[in-house]
Amino acid sequence: RDICVRLDVPTKHRLVLFVISMHHHHKTGACFPSYETIARETGYHRRGVIDTVKELEANGLLTKQVRRVSGHQGSNNYQLFGRPVAKKWISTRVQKKAPCESADTGTLTRVRTGAPDRNYNIKGEKSADEHTDSIVPFRAKIGGSSHE
Repeated sequence: RDICVRLDVPTKHRLVLFVISMHHHHKTGACFPSYETIARETGYHRRGVIDTVKELEANGLLTKQVRRVSGHQGSNNYQLFGRPVAKKWISTRVQKKAPCESADTGTLTRVRTGAPDRNYNIKGEKSADEHTDSIVPFRAKIGGSSHE
């Protein structure tokens, strides 16, 4: 608990870590709840649990070992009480409205999410139709004649 407070671990991650620790056997060290079990006990979706476990692992709070049962993928075995990799929590997930790091100053300051249609525009921007009016047609000369 002290590590979670010191690193300022997000609540969702604390709950997933707590549920995993509840399945830890204190004598053998075995700890292998399935993603479905963790999701059921936390109330989160399976995909959210998978992403949260990846972030916990990236921050050094647990390590995940793939477990094989009769040659097939079983639930993962978790090693708890890891060593944090930083003094503050590092989020590895891309947020929906995170600034776009690769964009230059002339582009939007935020990444657009979803799949907008062709007429999608932000207040004050020209629509796709208004932009096409100012486009000058390109004429390539092939073999001495021009083709449109």
